[in-house]
Amino acid sequence: MSLTLDAVADQLDIPTQDLWQQALQAFLKEQARFYNVERLRLCQKYGVASLQEMDALVVQGKVDEETILTDFQRVDFLTAKLRQLNDLMVEV
Repeated sequence: MSLTLDAVADQLDIPTQDLWQQALQAFLKEQARFYNVERLRLCQKYGVASLQEMDALVVQGKVDEETILTDFQRVDFLTAKLRQLNDLMVEV
């Protein structure tokens, strides 16, 4: 048996639209959590908490740019994804 959103909403006695919004919000939060864990793991590797702090390490000459480049690019990507997910959560 395939469960539909309407069937679940009916069983829970809540409007389908409310269930849809709650499900979407939960999905977006889970995705944000996943991206944030990876971002924090990469930052922690260099003893920093943000992309800006990673950049500061390079500018200050504490880390060679070539050494940090791949992780820096990944943190940049993850930071952008987190902003995008946060914007979407506001809209839901």
